[in-house]
Amino acid sequence: MTHTHLAAGVFISVVSAVLYNVGFVLEKHALGEMESVHARRLVHLLGSVLSSPVWLIGFTSMLVGLALQVVALSLVPISVVQPIFVSGIVVLLVLSHVALKERLGGREWAAVALVALALLAISLSLDASSDQAGTSGAFGALVAAGVPTMAVACWFFLTADRVRDGGRSGHVRAPLFGLASGLMYGVASLATKAVSAIVEKRGVWESIPHVLASPYLYALVATSALGLLLFQTALQRCPASVVVPVSNVVSSVYVVAVGTAIFGEHLPTADWKLAMRVLGFAAVFASVLLLANSRSGAPEPEMPLVEEPVLLPTPSEASEAVPSPSAE
Repeated sequence: MTHTHLAAGVFISVVSAVLYNVGFVLEKHALGEMESVHARRLVHLLGSVLSSPVWLIGFTSMLVGLALQVVALSLVPISVVQPIFVSGIVVLLVLSHVALKERLGGREWAAVALVALALLAISLSLDASSDQAGTSGAFGALVAAGVPTMAVACWFFLTADRVRDGGRSGHVRAPLFGLASGLMYGVASLATKAVSAIVEKRGVWESIPHVLASPYLYALVATSALGLLLFQTALQRCPASVVVPVSNVVSSVYVVAVGTAIFGEHLPTADWKLAMRVLGFAAVFASVLLLANSRSGAPEPEMPLVEEPVLLPTPSEASEAVPSPSAE
């Protein structure tokens, strides 16, 4: 692989991450203006989001980001694309602070610093001799990995849905929702990688009929749709500055760990470059741990002060309270 391909893959990954997270923020803003939606009420959820122009713009931005991710995965390995893709949490955190008025504390800014470190480490780890995008992967292996993962994702979602804000376990609700959607999107990312492998092998235009005939495309559509239902429910109920980073990092950790094996990709051969790749991945993972343990989010609305009404005694009660002359 040439350095030009590497540079193009990295650049497209960055643009993909920015568009994807801008889409998240727009969707979160739109959901804040809607009535309560839930994955169990599919028709109501779809009717609500599809009637919102802001949500549709955000969704389009996310789709473009995903399309660019397919292109990036056809140029560079998963272990390069996914950490960069997750680095879009920097865009998310800044926009959440500015546009959604979600408070950012020390943990969030520390996460931003870790993401910057991760991007630097990954850029130093690039190796033209070993960073080849995988072009083969068995559909059976994807099914064997994906089906149990989807079951676990649904379990996390149902568990999070039973947790109520304000209780002792309320602070784990957002991370659980993030885990659920992240695992579901992780399976979708495996299918995305499989589609990108077809594009890499046959070229963009010649691959279209092969992609349409491939089971990977329909696995991608199904898992992305399920992830969308879980994620929209989570995004309306919890701070975007927690749910989105957890979802993104869990998805990326999953697809790097599983996808690298399924598609036969290799890590850098030089020891110091391998160390930089591992450092970048670890820094991204540490950033999500910080965000998962964060209590920050949208500011709580101030409760209006309600004055207790002054109860005046009735005439009969007032006469009883005055002692009569005979009682003295």
